[in-house]
Amino acid sequence: MENTDSKNKVTAEKAKKMMLNLWPFAKKEKPVYNLKSISIPRTSGRTLKILVSVLRTPGIRLLLIPLLLKQAGLPSLRKSKVKDAPVMEPIHPVESKITSAAAKKTIKEFIDSTQNKRQTVTDEKSGSSAKQSLFQPETAADFHRAYLEEKTTPVDVAMRLLDIVRSIEESAVPLRPFIAWEERELMQQAKASSERYQRGESLGILDGVPISVKDELDMLPFPTMAGSKFYSTQPPEQDATSVARLRSAGALMVGKTNMHEIGLGVTGLNVHYGTTRNPHHLDHYPGGSSSGSAAAVAAGLSPIALGLDGGGSIRIPASLCGVVGLKTTWGRISSAGAAPLSWSVSTVGPITATADDAALAYSFLAGADPRQLRTQNQPPVDLQDFNNTNLAGVKLGIFSPWFKHASADIVQNCERMLEAFKSQGASIEEIEIPELNEARIAQIVTIVTEMLTSLQPHFKTFKQPFGLDALLNLTLAKEFSGRDYVKAQRIRAELIRNLNEIYQHVDAIVTPTTACTAPPILPDALINGESDLSTLTELMRYAPQANIGGFPAISFPVGYDAKGLPVGMQLMGRPWEESFLLRMAKTSERFFARHPPMMRFSLLPN
Repeated sequence: MENTDSKNKVTAEKAKKMMLNLWPFAKKEKPVYNLKSISIPRTSGRTLKILVSVLRTPGIRLLLIPLLLKQAGLPSLRKSKVKDAPVMEPIHPVESKITSAAAKKTIKEFIDSTQNKRQTVTDEKSGSSAKQSLFQPETAADFHRAYLEEKTTPVDVAMRLLDIVRSIEESAVPLRPFIAWEERELMQQAKASSERYQRGESLGILDGVPISVKDELDMLPFPTMAGSKFYSTQPPEQDATSVARLRSAGALMVGKTNMHEIGLGVTGLNVHYGTTRNPHHLDHYPGGSSSGSAAAVAAGLSPIALGLDGGGSIRIPASLCGVVGLKTTWGRISSAGAAPLSWSVSTVGPITATADDAALAYSFLAGADPRQLRTQNQPPVDLQDFNNTNLAGVKLGIFSPWFKHASADIVQNCERMLEAFKSQGASIEEIEIPELNEARIAQIVTIVTEMLTSLQPHFKTFKQPFGLDALLNLTLAKEFSGRDYVKAQRIRAELIRNLNEIYQHVDAIVTPTTACTAPPILPDALINGESDLSTLTELMRYAPQANIGGFPAISFPVGYDAKGLPVGMQLMGRPWEESFLLRMAKTSERFFARHPPMMRFSLLPN
């Protein structure tokens, strides 16, 4: 009797499912995962010029704008039902379990251990290690050690770097990582650093280490152009706080790096200064908008670079260039001295060759800044358990439909790293994150509205100050209403609430960093630009949630696709828990064999 009832129950369930699928009026349950790949024709060159021109023609414009806004997903945002009150800035409460003294001790212990030895840990279980990589990136500790052992000097390194920069800019396919650098300025810094080492008065591990800075941050003596030809004509009065902190540690501030114009794109395209190339394959984009910073690190021109991340602009180029990129909790690192392009979503952060250097840069950059109120209320900056690769008790959350919504090569590499984490004791928990598409659109509405507001004076000063792709996006942004912006902030509140609930059960949410590897650079884009929303959506699939929600996230390399292009994995964590994300990136290096990029240089003697 029980078997018969059981069979009848199964039959009834099957029948119900068939009815739901076949009956056109049956009510279907809304799927939780609602992100979709989109297919929108790419436009470039003359076609892009015509499109931008048409958008300025009153009659045709009225017909075309609604179509473009629909493709961007705006109707979905306007129709979404949300009960939360708007959150205008993603400020997270502080619940620190570590004292200031204990936090400082963790950083001191990390720096001491980093200075004393180079990490070459072998994992017997995996059979893989940093030792087995085909090459070892030069780290900040390597530079510091070479200076202390008198194998080279900061002056020698600066001269070598200048020679390389000149040579790559004169090559047939220039890398174009920098848009501004000055020989005299760099040599003055290098001479001062060399003299400190000669006197035995080094300022520490960053003294004499080359560091590159995104052209969105103020750095003397250069004007901040934000990748444009108009943004500023005069040098700033002082360095950005992030730049000042590194400079005060003795770092060699090399110059300003190239970027996607005004940060409004994630490929790295720039028609004004020339497009930065990916050091792994010069015919592919490096990612953006912090394109030059990621390329400089990947090519060995500096072990550390500064970027800004308003929609993946640190993590995406880090992933595409095979390096590490850290986006911190909103308010963790001061953005004082950054171009005011996106106030409530953008954060300053490091792009580095290794997890060690990411942790090192973070320890210098993070912390309260008198110049910026939002940084005042934060927990102590720590690197607790950074070198602990025993992951017993660690819980990682996976939303499978989201995780697997990427190319096969990317998913396979990320799944392989998940298995490595499990071998170290971590457990994997299935989770669900609702309204991901609404969060994506909310981030777009927020960042472009804030950019448009910030850039409004330049529209009055210049007839057409922007490249065509940026101009197209800003033209569409003019159609967003105040109601749209407030709705986006209500969706922000909903996302923060949902993710905080998930973080009650897991330590981090794991995804690939991007859904595709570095896209090819098509020749027709280099002169007049391009608009390729389909590729942009693939690159940004996993990025916006950390920005609109103010959560920390890290990208680190985990493999390569069939063409040898890097694959990155992303972990998004609880507010203020950057140390945990850095620990996971460090652990991953034991299971990842790094390949040298096509274009790679060494600044230190062998």
